[in-house]
Amino acid sequence: MGKFSKSDVVNIILLVNSLVWYLCSFSFLTNNTSFTGNNLVVIIGINLVTTFLAAVLGIQVIQKIKSRTKIIVSWLAMGVFLTLLILLIDSSFFDFTFLPNVIGPHTQDFSIGASFFEISLISGIVGTYCGFGFPVLLGHYTATTKSVNRAKVSGIIIFITSLSFAAMTLFVHNSISAVIVLTFCKLFGLIAVLFLKPSEVKINEKEKVSYKTVLKTRSMMLYLIPWLMFSIVNTFALPALNIGFDGEFINSITLVENVLAGIFAVIFGFVADRFGRKRLLFFGFTMIGLGYAALGLFSLLSMYGLYFYILADGIAWGIFAMLFVLTIWGDIADKRDSEKFFVIGFLPFVISAFMQVLFGQFVVDTLVDLTNVFFFISILLFIAVTPLYFAPETLPEKDKKEDELKAYLEEAIKRVERESSKRQWRKQAVPLVDDSESYDEEREN
Repeated sequence: MGKFSKSDVVNIILLVNSLVWYLCSFSFLTNNTSFTGNNLVVIIGINLVTTFLAAVLGIQVIQKIKSRTKIIVSWLAMGVFLTLLILLIDSSFFDFTFLPNVIGPHTQDFSIGASFFEISLISGIVGTYCGFGFPVLLGHYTATTKSVNRAKVSGIIIFITSLSFAAMTLFVHNSISAVIVLTFCKLFGLIAVLFLKPSEVKINEKEKVSYKTVLKTRSMMLYLIPWLMFSIVNTFALPALNIGFDGEFINSITLVENVLAGIFAVIFGFVADRFGRKRLLFFGFTMIGLGYAALGLFSLLSMYGLYFYILADGIAWGIFAMLFVLTIWGDIADKRDSEKFFVIGFLPFVISAFMQVLFGQFVVDTLVDLTNVFFFISILLFIAVTPLYFAPETLPEKDKKEDELKAYLEEAIKRVERESSKRQWRKQAVPLVDDSESYDEEREN
């Protein structure tokens, strides 16, 4: 298995602090203001649209500057000052469930710290900032990691991110402390880049990748369709959960699920680099389908159905976050600039997040029989996995064999060195024995 390099360490630091920053900012916008209904739809819509547009248009700027490292340094420095915008929202609570709790019951009273216009402006600025920076980070991440090592690193990133955000949820309860922590995150990432000096992989000018090329890539579509279908199905499953269970209880199990996802992301990251990505995705879709089927039988299985769902959901999200967010699109890019692959891979999140805010309350108001809903969702998930049967494995067999050969040679060299050191020790030990025997003979005479 591939070893971790300095670039891997830098990538972990950069992506963890950036993901935590985005999740906290998004949580503020969705849960920590008093705006609901159409106002909330506008706020979230502005954030998602500006994020996607900035990602699409920002790549044109990236291709002109060519140096990813320079862009990342400037982006991180800008993020330090942008964090101060959070102070404009007078909130005292982080909600770990972000969108699920938007359409569910609220038990926390929120105060208005800014007007609708100010919140909308902040939403657009945060979206633009994240949309511009994340494709560069992910492009740098793909270009500086080996395919045989990428899933492991991705798993570690998801694990640290989930634990860090859980800690923010549990221990950070006011705007000042949140700003201090998030500013430290950005500064830490900036210092890591400046002092560790990761290897620079410049934009490939000879082979320019267009969005048309990305969408025409067969493997891209075969992996994108299941990811899109899962995201949309999950959009309607979350409001259903808010109907069936108490809001505080949902918050608690969501926290547990996210921590489980982080743990399983690490475990399955090693599995994905060893046995490939495709079969692991089959397993993930199977688990989440069985999880929703168990909820469909909830009235018969009592709490055991819910416990199984929590475990299955944690396993599935650990796999999906590790592969669909950070790994698969870089594999498919295959040594080409991967920024546009990640932008297209981000689309399912944009669509599902907006649909959840737009139709979440409608689902809550119209659903009656939850048993049939969860069974229907499980069937859709099993259908969603169909394109994966025709998808190629994204972990190159050549890279996998080269890594195994390299590991074998390294082990063989270590064995030879151990045997050599043992022989040398034995040769040095023989004269010592002879000398001691001659000394004893002289002493007897």
